[in-house]
Amino acid sequence: MLSRPFLIIALSMFTATMGLGMVLPLLPVYAKSFGASGATIGLTVSAFAIPQLMVSPFIGRLADRFGRKPFLLLGAAAYCASAIGWWAADTLAMLIAFRALSGLGSALIFSNAQAYVGDLAPPGAEGRYMGAFGVADFLGFGLGPLFAGLIRDHAGLGQVFLSMAALYAVVFVLIGLLLPSRPVRLHLGSPQITAPWGRIFRHPTMQALMFLRVCFALATGISMAFLAVHLEQSVAATATMVGLVFAAQQIVGGLSQPLLGRLADRFPRSWLVFVGTAVMAAGMSTVTWTDSYPVILGGMMLGPGLGAALANVSAQALQVDTGRDLGMATVASLGSTSFAAGFLLGAIGGGRLVDATSVPTAFGLGAAVIVVGGSIFLV
Repeated sequence: MLSRPFLIIALSMFTATMGLGMVLPLLPVYAKSFGASGATIGLTVSAFAIPQLMVSPFIGRLADRFGRKPFLLLGAAAYCASAIGWWAADTLAMLIAFRALSGLGSALIFSNAQAYVGDLAPPGAEGRYMGAFGVADFLGFGLGPLFAGLIRDHAGLGQVFLSMAALYAVVFVLIGLLLPSRPVRLHLGSPQITAPWGRIFRHPTMQALMFLRVCFALATGISMAFLAVHLEQSVAATATMVGLVFAAQQIVGGLSQPLLGRLADRFPRSWLVFVGTAVMAAGMSTVTWTDSYPVILGGMMLGPGLGAALANVSAQALQVDTGRDLGMATVASLGSTSFAAGFLLGAIGGGRLVDATSVPTAFGLGAAVIVVGGSIFLV
């Protein structure tokens, strides 16, 4: 499993998600400094989802025909440009525009990285491969907020964005110089499987996966948009404390991925998705009933950490299995599109709900929605 292509794509994803994780606790606070309302903060955080929603399906289709590597390189370049743009931004409009550019990078990188690993995974070991890959994904997102908080507290916000740009440049070099253009497909027959759109959208597992991604992303959008602001304003947390919450949930999720991936290869994946979403909802709900920093920290480690990891690796194993029939990158990109749609609903709709009610109310809604998303796998 630990082949050179796997290690390079995992290391590249770790570096990329570390850069993305660095911006998670900062962007809402940065937008707030420009006088943004709750709804505008939601737009700022979710602006990346607009281009992701528009282009992801077509990128996946093209990548199934022409290979993953060119799109991975373009994604790394878009990420680097967005980080430099945030460093130079002096208006809220610029902040939102470069957030949208980072969404193009997400559309190019995430689904193609998942598809690349899916190409490498033999039948019956989808969970093990996606679990191992998830370590890089989760740990990158986890360490990023922690480093961002430390850099911001000691060197200022601008240095955080420059550090992100440097990380993305490293990703570009790793992919460009070391990643094979196509994975060695030892376990698959045809390297160019792309099903008609009608067959894809009628596929029951594909429908369930897309619905789950929408619900998962809606809850995630609420958390990403408003958890940092809530912690700083209602819990009096420092930037480092905020970064620790984001980091801890991702590190717990990342370290548990290999074990959870093996579970996904041994037990019914649909039930594991449901259990994961239920645990995620329980953890998110702590924000609705307490302002205690240790309790919220524990809830985020349990819910968006462990619960989300279980649901995610089980769903990704189902995704890889489905991708062999319908087109690996096409299936992954439709998951990315669904995530973008849900994230927009969560961040912008959650912003309006926060303006009308409160952050805890929005988190309660997110917890309820994610359970609904997991329940579809039991139907």
